[in-house]
Amino acid sequence: MSVARIALAWLLHQPVVTSVIIGAKTPEQLADNLAASDVTLSDADLDRLQKVSELPAEYPGWMIKRQSTNRFPEPPKDA
Repeated sequence: MSVARIALAWLLHQPVVTSVIIGAKTPEQLADNLAASDVTLSDADLDRLQKVSELPAEYPGWMIKRQSTNRFPEPPKDA
C-alpha cells in the first residue's frame, strides 16, 4: 500500500477532519488516492501513526501549559 494511501486513510479516520483534498498528477495516483476511502485502520494502527507523526510542542504553547499548571491543578483522583 502506498504512503499516500495510508496518509489519506489516516486523515479520513480523524474526527476533526471534515474533508480531504487529494492531489494527483496521473490517473494511477488518482486511483490510489481514492482507494484510501476503502482502507480501515485498526486502533493499533492509528495509535502507531499518531506516535510517529506527532510534532513537538511549539512555543508559546508549551510555556502556557507549563505556567498554568498552578492555576488549574488536576482534580483529585478517587481512591
